[in-house]
Amino acid sequence: MKVMSVLNLGPRKLGSFEEYTIALSRSLTGRGDQSILVFNSLPPDSLRHLYSDAGAVLETKVFGRFGRESARALSALMRRHRPDLVHFHFMNVVSLDVLLAGVTPGVRVVYSDHGSDVPKKPTLLRHLGRRSLMRTFSSVVDQVVGPSDYVHARLVQMGVAAGKVLTIHNGVNLERLRGAGITEDIRARYGLKPGGMIVLSVSQVIPEKGVGYLIDAAARVLQRGADVSFIHVGDGRCTAEYRAKVRELGIEHRFIFAGLLDFQEIGSILRQSDVYTLPCTWGEAFSLALLEALAVGLPVIVTRVGGNAEAVKEGRDGLIVPPADAAALADAVLALHDDPERRRKMTGSADSFGSYFGMQRWVDETVALYDRLLCVKS
Repeated sequence: MKVMSVLNLGPRKLGSFEEYTIALSRSLTGRGDQSILVFNSLPPDSLRHLYSDAGAVLETKVFGRFGRESARALSALMRRHRPDLVHFHFMNVVSLDVLLAGVTPGVRVVYSDHGSDVPKKPTLLRHLGRRSLMRTFSSVVDQVVGPSDYVHARLVQMGVAAGKVLTIHNGVNLERLRGAGITEDIRARYGLKPGGMIVLSVSQVIPEKGVGYLIDAAARVLQRGADVSFIHVGDGRCTAEYRAKVRELGIEHRFIFAGLLDFQEIGSILRQSDVYTLPCTWGEAFSLALLEALAVGLPVIVTRVGGNAEAVKEGRDGLIVPPADAAALADAVLALHDDPERRRKMTGSADSFGSYFGMQRWVDETVALYDRLLCVKS
């Protein structure tokens, strides 16, 4: 079996999704199959050996939703490798690439929808037009995969046939996260005083991730005199704007922008933090960063949007608050700050997190899907 994963991303770091592509390649090649990973740029030299050690064949191509150059590049790669199955990630199903693969004889096609969405109320005509396009393009795909039940329902609502949609929840490397060492004292690194609660957030620095509301909540928490520091890991188009906002509020010594970090550094920060928060305002598909925090037993604060709440049991793993509500977010942070015993009990729920959200289950379910589509006997 030859599987070509077409991934519209450049693996510039080793995060949980990159680990998934490596683990999937290792699983496929370990049983005599072949994994071809097609990125928009190659992994950096420091990471490339991880892919080669897993047996992955690395390729690159240009990407474009309706660009002929994008489809021609995919066609050339398919002629070169002659895959039995093509699996699309981080692309729009309404694209020439998906259409090309879907009409290629003898090739099975899987499309994974990782997209988060901003709630909109389109006109009836626009809604019907989008549904028609989704129905048409998804008809050439053999299986559509959503990482959460939320995305599953959204895909059906958008026009994909219900019988064609499958939920495969994301997973993370539990062993790596739980065994992560402390690479650097983050309090010393960022000039934070000993003691006090650290609230960690990991995401792109964009409005849809709720970073602006988190900054406002941090200001409220600090105005109440709570001994809390906030560290945000990630970069994005709004970094300069939000840094300026933090300075204007006078909380730059308690709200730290750590930038883009590798998996070892993130694992270290997770081990030294007290609470994790992801206050998204959009319909987040299913956050891998959230799963990483849960895996090490951090109490979490998330918003009631998208698929993230599927991984969090209110009161056991953390707190769920309304989106776009800085006051509610601040109250949740203060509630955990004021009750260390409650935090301790939530931290103990790491053991109950179990193996379901582990990386290997994600890989195994993916390979089982490939086997079903290609009628491979296990």
